[in-house]
Amino acid sequence: MDNSFGVSQLQEQAQILSPRQIQSLRVLQMPSAELYDYLMKELEENPVITFDSIDYAEKCRRNSHYASLENDGDQLEDVIADDNSSPIVSLRIQFSMCKPVPKIERLGYALIYLLDENGYLCYDDVEKLAQASNISLDDLKTAIDLLQSLEPAGVGAFNPRECILLQLERKGLRGSDAWVVAQDYLEMLSKNQLPQIAKKSGIPLHRVVNAQQLIRTLNPKPLMLEATHRSSDFIAPDIRIFKKDGAFAVELNQLSADSILIDATYSKIYQDTDNDTVHSFLGENMKKAQWLRESIRQRCDTLMECATELLKNQQAFFAEGPDWLHPYSRREMAEALGRSESTISRALRGKYVECEWGMFPTDYFFPKPSVDTHPLMTKNTIESSIQMIIGNEDRRTPMSDEAIVDKLGEMGIEVSRRTVAKYRDELGIPASFRRRIFD
Repeated sequence: MDNSFGVSQLQEQAQILSPRQIQSLRVLQMPSAELYDYLMKELEENPVITFDSIDYAEKCRRNSHYASLENDGDQLEDVIADDNSSPIVSLRIQFSMCKPVPKIERLGYALIYLLDENGYLCYDDVEKLAQASNISLDDLKTAIDLLQSLEPAGVGAFNPRECILLQLERKGLRGSDAWVVAQDYLEMLSKNQLPQIAKKSGIPLHRVVNAQQLIRTLNPKPLMLEATHRSSDFIAPDIRIFKKDGAFAVELNQLSADSILIDATYSKIYQDTDNDTVHSFLGENMKKAQWLRESIRQRCDTLMECATELLKNQQAFFAEGPDWLHPYSRREMAEALGRSESTISRALRGKYVECEWGMFPTDYFFPKPSVDTHPLMTKNTIESSIQMIIGNEDRRTPMSDEAIVDKLGEMGIEVSRRTVAKYRDELGIPASFRRRIFD
Protein backbone atom coordinates (compact mmCIF):
# COMPACT_ATOMS: atom_id res chain seq x y z
CA MET A 1 0.00 0.00 0.00
CA ASP A 2 1.42 3.34 -1.08
CA ASN A 3 0.93 6.00 1.62
CA SER A 4 3.24 8.54 0.02
CA PHE A 5 2.00 12.06 -0.59
CA GLY A 6 2.40 13.73 -3.94
CA VAL A 7 1.28 16.71 -5.93
CA SER A 8 -1.28 16.28 -8.68
CA GLN A 9 -3.13 18.68 -10.96
CA LEU A 10 -6.86 18.66 -11.43
CA GLN A 11 -8.31 20.58 -14.34
CA GLU A 12 -11.84 21.92 -14.09
CA GLN A 13 -13.86 24.11 -16.40
CA ALA A 14 -15.68 27.02 -14.83
CA GLN A 15 -17.52 29.85 -16.50
CA ILE A 16 -16.30 33.20 -15.24
CA LEU A 17 -18.50 36.16 -16.13
CA SER A 18 -16.85 39.42 -17.13
CA PRO A 19 -17.92 42.70 -15.46
CA ARG A 20 -19.70 43.56 -18.70
CA GLN A 21 -21.71 40.32 -18.66
CA ILE A 22 -22.57 40.76 -14.98
CA GLN A 23 -23.84 44.27 -15.69
CA SER A 24 -25.91 43.00 -18.62
CA LEU A 25 -27.57 40.34 -16.45
CA ARG A 26 -28.32 42.87 -13.70
CA VAL A 27 -29.90 45.30 -16.14
CA LEU A 28 -31.94 42.50 -17.73
CA GLN A 29 -33.68 41.49 -14.51
CA MET A 30 -34.46 45.02 -13.28
CA PRO A 31 -38.07 46.29 -13.54
CA SER A 32 -38.25 49.60 -15.42
CA ALA A 33 -38.62 51.71 -12.25
CA GLU A 34 -35.57 50.06 -10.69
CA LEU A 35 -33.68 50.52 -13.96
CA TYR A 36 -34.24 54.27 -13.77
CA ASP A 37 -32.88 54.38 -10.22
CA TYR A 38 -29.87 52.37 -11.36
CA LEU A 39 -29.22 54.78 -14.23
CA MET A 40 -29.42 57.74 -11.87
CA LYS A 41 -26.76 56.10 -9.72
CA GLU A 42 -24.60 55.57 -12.81
CA LEU A 43 -25.04 59.24 -13.65
CA GLU A 44 -23.67 60.24 -10.27
CA GLU A 45 -20.60 58.07 -10.74
CA ASN A 46 -19.96 58.58 -14.45
CA PRO A 47 -19.47 62.23 -15.50
CA VAL A 48 -19.51 61.58 -19.26
CA ILE A 49 -23.20 60.52 -19.36
CA THR A 50 -25.60 63.42 -19.85
CA PHE A 51 -28.38 63.80 -17.31
CA ASP A 52 -30.90 65.59 -19.52
CA SER A 53 -31.22 62.75 -22.01
CA ILE A 54 -32.11 60.15 -19.36
CA ASP A 55 -34.35 62.48 -17.37
CA TYR A 56 -36.27 63.53 -20.46
CA ALA A 57 -36.66 59.94 -21.65
CA GLU A 58 -38.00 58.87 -18.27
CA LYS A 59 -40.55 61.69 -18.23
CA CYS A 60 -41.74 60.63 -21.69
CA ARG A 61 -42.03 57.04 -20.46
CA ARG A 62 -44.11 58.03 -17.45
CA ASN A 63 -46.28 60.47 -19.37
CA SER A 64 -47.09 57.83 -21.95
CA HIS A 65 -48.24 55.58 -19.09
CA TYR A 66 -50.53 58.25 -17.69
CA ALA A 67 -51.88 59.05 -21.12
CA SER A 68 -52.89 55.43 -21.56
CA LEU A 69 -54.96 55.43 -18.39
CA GLU A 70 -58.64 55.94 -18.99
CA ASN A 71 -58.99 58.60 -16.33
CA ASP A 72 -60.64 61.95 -16.45
CA GLY A 73 -58.62 65.11 -15.98
CA ASP A 74 -59.00 65.30 -12.21
CA GLN A 75 -57.92 61.69 -11.72
CA LEU A 76 -54.97 62.18 -14.02
CA GLU A 77 -53.78 65.20 -12.07
CA ASP A 78 -54.08 63.15 -8.88
CA VAL A 79 -51.95 60.37 -10.35
CA ILE A 80 -49.25 62.71 -11.64
CA ALA A 81 -48.93 64.50 -8.29
CA ASP A 82 -47.13 61.52 -6.83
CA ASP A 83 -44.90 63.57 -4.57
CA ASN A 84 -47.85 64.49 -2.36
CA SER A 85 -50.13 61.51 -2.79
CA SER A 86 -49.10 59.02 -0.13
CA PRO A 87 -51.64 58.48 2.67
CA ILE A 88 -49.18 59.76 5.28
CA VAL A 89 -48.57 63.02 3.43
CA SER A 90 -52.29 63.42 2.82
CA LEU A 91 -53.01 63.02 6.54
CA ARG A 92 -50.31 65.53 7.47
CA ILE A 93 -51.79 68.08 5.07
CA GLN A 94 -55.28 67.51 6.46
CA PHE A 95 -54.01 67.79 10.02
CA SER A 96 -52.23 71.08 9.35
CA MET A 97 -55.34 72.50 7.63
CA CYS A 98 -57.19 72.08 10.95
CA LYS A 99 -54.81 74.80 12.23
CA PRO A 100 -53.99 73.21 15.61
CA VAL A 101 -51.63 74.96 18.02
CA PRO A 102 -47.96 74.04 17.35
CA LYS A 103 -47.61 71.46 20.14
CA ILE A 104 -50.77 69.63 19.00
CA GLU A 105 -49.60 69.78 15.39
CA ARG A 106 -46.25 68.19 16.28
CA LEU A 107 -48.03 65.56 18.36
CA GLY A 108 -50.46 64.86 15.52
CA TYR A 109 -47.60 64.32 13.06
CA ALA A 110 -46.01 61.87 15.48
CA LEU A 111 -49.28 59.95 15.80
CA ILE A 112 -49.66 59.80 12.02
CA TYR A 113 -46.29 58.09 11.73
CA LEU A 114 -47.35 55.58 14.39
CA LEU A 115 -50.27 54.35 12.26
CA ASP A 116 -49.98 50.77 11.04
CA GLU A 117 -50.75 49.72 7.47
CA ASN A 118 -54.48 49.47 8.29
CA GLY A 119 -54.65 52.96 9.76
CA TYR A 120 -54.78 51.89 13.42
CA LEU A 121 -52.94 53.22 16.46
CA CYS A 122 -51.43 50.86 19.02
CA TYR A 123 -51.99 51.60 22.73
CA ASP A 124 -48.41 50.64 23.62
CA ASP A 125 -46.92 52.88 20.94
CA VAL A 126 -49.05 55.85 21.98
CA GLU A 127 -48.18 55.27 25.65
CA LYS A 128 -44.46 55.24 24.84
CA LEU A 129 -44.85 58.43 22.82
CA ALA A 130 -46.65 60.12 25.72
CA GLN A 131 -43.94 59.08 28.19
CA ALA A 132 -41.06 60.10 25.93
CA SER A 133 -42.61 63.48 25.07
CA ASN A 134 -43.89 64.25 28.56
CA ILE A 135 -47.22 65.45 27.19
CA SER A 136 -50.49 65.82 29.04
CA LEU A 137 -53.39 63.41 28.57
CA ASP A 138 -55.60 66.31 27.50
CA ASP A 139 -53.21 67.25 24.68
CA LEU A 140 -52.93 63.60 23.65
CA LYS A 141 -56.72 63.21 23.53
CA THR A 142 -57.05 66.42 21.51
CA ALA A 143 -54.52 65.19 18.96
CA ILE A 144 -56.13 61.74 18.68
CA ASP A 145 -59.62 63.24 18.30
CA LEU A 146 -58.31 65.52 15.56
CA LEU A 147 -56.62 62.61 13.79
CA GLN A 148 -59.83 60.56 13.95
CA SER A 149 -61.73 63.42 12.31
CA LEU A 150 -59.64 63.17 9.12
CA GLU A 151 -60.24 61.24 5.90
CA PRO A 152 -60.51 58.35 5.31
CA ALA A 153 -63.10 57.88 8.05
CA GLY A 154 -62.00 55.42 10.71
CA VAL A 155 -58.30 56.29 10.58
CA GLY A 156 -56.67 56.63 14.01
CA ALA A 157 -58.85 53.97 15.65
CA PHE A 158 -57.31 51.54 18.12
CA ASN A 159 -59.24 48.46 16.94
CA PRO A 160 -61.79 47.39 14.28
CA ARG A 161 -64.75 48.07 16.58
CA GLU A 162 -63.71 51.68 17.15
CA CYS A 163 -62.97 52.05 13.44
CA ILE A 164 -66.51 50.99 12.52
CA LEU A 165 -68.03 53.21 15.21
CA LEU A 166 -66.05 56.22 13.96
CA GLN A 167 -67.44 55.68 10.47
CA LEU A 168 -71.00 55.29 11.76
CA GLU A 169 -70.64 58.46 13.82
CA ARG A 170 -69.37 60.28 10.71
CA LYS A 171 -72.62 59.22 9.02
CA GLY A 172 -74.70 60.56 11.93
CA LEU A 173 -75.70 57.04 13.04
CA ARG A 174 -74.55 57.12 16.65
CA GLY A 175 -77.06 55.10 18.73
CA SER A 176 -78.57 53.39 15.66
CA ASP A 177 -79.15 49.64 15.31
CA ALA A 178 -75.86 49.38 13.42
CA TRP A 179 -74.12 51.25 16.23
CA VAL A 180 -75.49 48.88 18.90
CA VAL A 181 -74.60 45.80 16.86
CA ALA A 182 -71.07 47.04 16.12
CA GLN A 183 -70.46 48.16 19.69
CA ASP A 184 -71.74 45.08 21.51
CA TYR A 185 -71.98 42.18 19.05
CA LEU A 186 -69.26 42.63 16.45
CA GLU A 187 -67.71 39.21 17.08
CA MET A 188 -71.09 37.48 16.72
CA LEU A 189 -71.71 39.51 13.57
CA SER A 190 -68.47 38.23 12.05
CA LYS A 191 -69.84 34.68 12.54
CA ASN A 192 -73.16 35.66 10.94
CA GLN A 193 -75.05 34.81 14.16
CA LEU A 194 -77.88 37.22 13.42
CA PRO A 195 -80.73 35.39 15.20
CA GLN A 196 -78.61 35.23 18.38
CA ILE A 197 -77.85 38.97 18.11
CA ALA A 198 -81.56 39.71 17.73
CA LYS A 199 -82.37 37.64 20.82
CA LYS A 200 -79.65 39.19 22.98
CA SER A 201 -80.13 42.81 21.85
CA GLY A 202 -83.92 42.84 21.55
CA ILE A 203 -83.59 44.29 18.04
CA PRO A 204 -85.95 42.58 15.53
CA LEU A 205 -84.17 40.22 13.16
CA HIS A 206 -85.01 42.20 10.03
CA ARG A 207 -83.39 45.29 11.58
CA VAL A 208 -80.30 43.28 12.55
CA VAL A 209 -80.08 42.19 8.90
CA ASN A 210 -80.28 45.85 7.82
CA ALA A 211 -77.59 46.75 10.35
CA GLN A 212 -75.35 43.99 8.99
CA GLN A 213 -75.79 45.23 5.42
CA LEU A 214 -74.90 48.76 6.48
CA ILE A 215 -71.81 47.68 8.43
CA ARG A 216 -70.64 45.66 5.43
CA THR A 217 -70.45 48.89 3.42
CA LEU A 218 -67.87 50.27 5.87
CA ASN A 219 -64.12 49.72 5.65
CA PRO A 220 -62.39 48.15 8.68
CA LYS A 221 -58.94 48.90 7.17
CA PRO A 222 -59.22 52.49 5.91
CA LEU A 223 -55.54 53.25 5.37
CA MET A 224 -54.83 49.95 3.63
CA LEU A 225 -57.52 50.71 1.05
CA GLU A 226 -56.08 54.18 0.50
CA ALA A 227 -52.52 52.89 0.18
CA THR A 228 -53.53 50.03 -2.12
CA HIS A 229 -55.50 52.35 -4.35
CA ARG A 230 -52.66 54.77 -4.71
CA SER A 231 -49.87 52.27 -5.04
CA SER A 232 -51.74 50.43 -7.79
CA ASP A 233 -51.70 53.63 -9.82
CA PHE A 234 -47.92 53.68 -9.67
CA ILE A 235 -47.06 50.14 -10.65
CA ALA A 236 -45.12 50.84 -13.80
CA PRO A 237 -45.82 48.30 -16.53
CA ASP A 238 -42.72 47.05 -18.30
CA ILE A 239 -44.71 45.66 -21.23
CA ARG A 240 -47.92 46.87 -22.88
CA ILE A 241 -50.08 44.71 -25.12
CA PHE A 242 -53.06 46.46 -26.73
CA LYS A 243 -55.04 46.32 -29.94
CA LYS A 244 -54.16 48.94 -32.52
CA ASP A 245 -56.00 49.16 -35.82
CA GLY A 246 -57.59 45.76 -35.22
CA ALA A 247 -54.35 43.91 -34.41
CA PHE A 248 -52.43 43.37 -31.19
CA ALA A 249 -49.28 45.41 -30.69
CA VAL A 250 -46.47 44.97 -28.17
CA GLU A 251 -44.48 47.88 -26.79
CA LEU A 252 -41.96 48.30 -24.01
CA ASN A 253 -42.35 50.94 -21.35
CA GLN A 254 -38.73 51.65 -20.54
CA LEU A 255 -35.77 53.83 -21.34
CA SER A 256 -34.10 52.99 -24.62
CA ALA A 257 -30.39 52.56 -25.25
CA ASP A 258 -30.45 55.87 -27.11
CA SER A 259 -31.18 57.59 -23.79
CA ILE A 260 -27.57 57.02 -22.77
CA LEU A 261 -25.65 59.88 -24.38
CA ILE A 262 -22.03 60.84 -23.91
CA ASP A 263 -21.53 64.52 -23.21
CA ALA A 264 -19.92 66.17 -26.24
CA THR A 265 -17.74 68.32 -23.99
CA TYR A 266 -16.05 65.29 -22.45
CA SER A 267 -15.68 63.64 -25.86
CA LYS A 268 -13.76 66.69 -27.08
CA ILE A 269 -11.59 66.79 -23.96
CA TYR A 270 -10.84 63.09 -24.42
CA GLN A 271 -9.71 63.68 -28.00
CA ASP A 272 -7.69 66.82 -27.30
CA THR A 273 -6.07 66.23 -23.91
CA ASP A 274 -2.38 65.41 -23.56
CA ASN A 275 -2.79 64.44 -19.93
CA ASP A 276 -2.54 60.65 -19.64
CA THR A 277 -4.47 60.55 -16.37
CA VAL A 278 -7.39 62.56 -17.78
CA HIS A 279 -7.31 60.55 -21.01
CA SER A 280 -7.38 57.26 -19.11
CA PHE A 281 -10.12 58.43 -16.71
CA LEU A 282 -12.42 59.65 -19.49
CA GLY A 283 -11.68 56.63 -21.68
CA GLU A 284 -12.66 54.24 -18.90
CA ASN A 285 -15.91 56.07 -18.21
CA MET A 286 -16.80 56.30 -21.88
CA LYS A 287 -16.28 52.56 -22.16
CA LYS A 288 -18.60 52.00 -19.18
CA ALA A 289 -21.21 54.22 -20.82
CA GLN A 290 -21.01 52.14 -24.01
CA TRP A 291 -21.38 48.96 -21.97
CA LEU A 292 -24.46 50.42 -20.32
CA ARG A 293 -25.97 51.31 -23.71
CA GLU A 294 -25.36 47.79 -24.94
CA SER A 295 -26.85 46.26 -21.78
CA ILE A 296 -30.03 48.27 -22.20
CA ARG A 297 -30.22 47.41 -25.89
CA GLN A 298 -29.91 43.70 -25.09
CA ARG A 299 -32.55 44.09 -22.38
CA CYS A 300 -34.97 45.68 -24.85
CA ASP A 301 -34.37 42.97 -27.44
CA THR A 302 -34.88 40.16 -24.92
CA LEU A 303 -38.00 41.70 -23.36
CA MET A 304 -39.54 42.33 -26.78
CA GLU A 305 -38.90 38.73 -27.81
CA CYS A 306 -40.48 37.45 -24.59
CA ALA A 307 -43.48 39.77 -24.87
CA THR A 308 -44.11 38.84 -28.49
CA GLU A 309 -43.92 35.14 -27.69
CA LEU A 310 -46.22 35.66 -24.69
CA LEU A 311 -48.81 37.34 -26.90
CA LYS A 312 -48.52 34.48 -29.41
CA ASN A 313 -49.16 31.80 -26.77
CA GLN A 314 -51.75 33.61 -24.63
CA GLN A 315 -53.57 35.51 -27.38
CA ALA A 316 -56.92 34.07 -26.27
CA PHE A 317 -56.39 35.76 -22.90
CA PHE A 318 -55.59 39.15 -24.43
CA ALA A 319 -58.56 38.86 -26.79
CA GLU A 320 -61.21 37.36 -24.50
CA GLY A 321 -60.09 37.88 -20.90
CA PRO A 322 -58.75 35.96 -17.85
CA ASP A 323 -61.04 32.95 -18.30
CA TRP A 324 -59.08 32.09 -21.45
CA LEU A 325 -55.66 31.84 -19.83
CA HIS A 326 -54.18 28.41 -20.46
CA PRO A 327 -51.23 26.50 -18.98
CA TYR A 328 -47.88 27.75 -20.21
CA SER A 329 -44.31 27.53 -18.92
CA ARG A 330 -41.12 29.52 -19.15
CA ARG A 331 -39.44 26.41 -20.49
CA GLU A 332 -41.82 26.41 -23.47
CA MET A 333 -41.00 30.06 -24.11
CA ALA A 334 -37.27 29.42 -23.78
CA GLU A 335 -37.41 26.54 -26.26
CA ALA A 336 -39.38 28.62 -28.76
CA LEU A 337 -36.92 31.53 -28.53
CA GLY A 338 -33.79 29.40 -28.44
CA ARG A 339 -32.75 30.88 -25.10
CA SER A 340 -32.08 29.37 -21.69
CA GLU A 341 -34.88 29.14 -19.17
CA SER A 342 -32.76 31.12 -16.67
CA THR A 343 -32.51 34.00 -19.16
CA ILE A 344 -36.30 34.03 -19.61
CA SER A 345 -36.78 33.99 -15.84
CA ARG A 346 -34.37 36.90 -15.38
CA ALA A 347 -35.99 38.90 -18.14
CA LEU A 348 -39.52 38.57 -16.73
CA ARG A 349 -38.84 38.51 -12.98
CA GLY A 350 -40.66 41.25 -11.07
CA LYS A 351 -42.12 42.84 -14.20
CA TYR A 352 -45.70 43.75 -15.13
CA VAL A 353 -47.81 43.56 -18.27
CA GLU A 354 -50.53 46.12 -18.94
CA CYS A 355 -53.38 45.18 -21.25
CA GLU A 356 -57.09 45.76 -21.77
CA TRP A 357 -57.93 43.57 -18.75
CA GLY A 358 -55.67 45.41 -16.29
CA MET A 359 -52.14 45.16 -14.90
CA PHE A 360 -50.70 41.68 -14.30
CA PRO A 361 -47.34 40.41 -13.00
CA THR A 362 -45.62 38.30 -15.63
CA ASP A 363 -45.90 35.25 -13.34
CA TYR A 364 -49.64 35.38 -13.94
CA PHE A 365 -49.17 34.29 -17.55
CA PHE A 366 -47.44 31.03 -16.66
CA PRO A 367 -50.15 29.06 -14.83
CA LYS A 368 -49.57 25.40 -14.16
CA PRO A 369 -52.24 22.81 -14.99
CA SER A 370 -54.57 22.61 -11.99
CA VAL A 371 -55.20 18.87 -12.00
CA ASP A 372 -53.53 15.99 -13.81
CA THR A 373 -56.77 14.83 -15.35
CA HIS A 374 -57.35 18.25 -16.90
CA PRO A 375 -54.03 19.35 -18.46
CA LEU A 376 -55.69 22.30 -20.21
CA MET A 377 -57.44 23.60 -17.09
CA THR A 378 -55.82 26.25 -14.90
CA LYS A 379 -56.43 27.31 -11.34
CA ASN A 380 -57.86 30.54 -12.71
CA THR A 381 -60.53 28.61 -14.62
CA ILE A 382 -61.56 26.64 -11.54
CA GLU A 383 -61.67 29.79 -9.38
CA SER A 384 -63.86 31.51 -11.97
CA SER A 385 -66.20 28.50 -11.95
CA ILE A 386 -66.40 28.56 -8.14
CA GLN A 387 -67.19 32.29 -8.20
CA MET A 388 -69.93 31.72 -10.79
CA ILE A 389 -71.50 28.88 -8.79
CA ILE A 390 -71.50 30.86 -5.53
CA GLY A 391 -72.71 33.99 -7.33
CA ASN A 392 -75.80 32.11 -8.52
CA GLU A 393 -76.60 30.31 -5.26
CA ASP A 394 -79.61 30.97 -3.06
CA ARG A 395 -78.11 33.03 -0.25
CA ARG A 396 -80.82 31.84 2.14
CA THR A 397 -79.43 28.31 1.76
CA PRO A 398 -75.85 28.77 0.53
CA MET A 399 -74.00 25.80 -0.94
CA SER A 400 -71.49 23.85 1.10
CA ASP A 401 -68.04 23.09 -0.30
CA GLU A 402 -69.20 19.52 -0.92
CA ALA A 403 -72.16 20.79 -2.93
CA ILE A 404 -69.82 23.01 -4.95
CA VAL A 405 -67.65 19.94 -5.69
CA ASP A 406 -70.74 18.17 -7.07
CA LYS A 407 -71.68 21.20 -9.18
CA LEU A 408 -68.14 21.41 -10.59
CA GLY A 409 -68.36 17.71 -11.39
CA GLU A 410 -71.47 18.38 -13.48
CA MET A 411 -69.36 20.91 -15.41
CA GLY A 412 -66.67 18.30 -16.06
CA ILE A 413 -64.29 19.64 -13.40
CA GLU A 414 -63.19 16.98 -10.93
CA VAL A 415 -61.60 18.44 -7.80
CA SER A 416 -61.60 17.61 -4.10
CA ARG A 417 -63.53 19.40 -1.38
CA ARG A 418 -60.21 20.53 0.11
CA THR A 419 -59.26 22.16 -3.20
CA VAL A 420 -62.58 24.00 -3.34
CA ALA A 421 -62.14 25.25 0.24
CA LYS A 422 -58.58 26.40 -0.53
CA TYR A 423 -59.54 28.29 -3.69
CA ARG A 424 -62.61 29.79 -2.01
CA ASP A 425 -60.44 31.13 0.83
CA GLU A 426 -57.94 32.57 -1.65
CA LEU A 427 -60.81 34.36 -3.40
CA GLY A 428 -61.89 35.87 -0.09
CA ILE A 429 -65.25 34.09 -0.14
CA PRO A 430 -66.44 33.06 3.34
CA ALA A 431 -67.77 29.61 4.25
CA SER A 432 -71.43 28.81 3.61
CA PHE A 433 -72.62 29.58 7.14
CA ARG A 434 -71.16 33.09 6.85
CA ARG A 435 -72.69 33.66 3.42
CA ARG A 436 -76.19 32.94 4.62
CA ILE A 437 -78.61 35.85 4.68
CA PHE A 438 -81.74 36.11 6.83
CA ASP A 439 -85.11 37.50 5.81
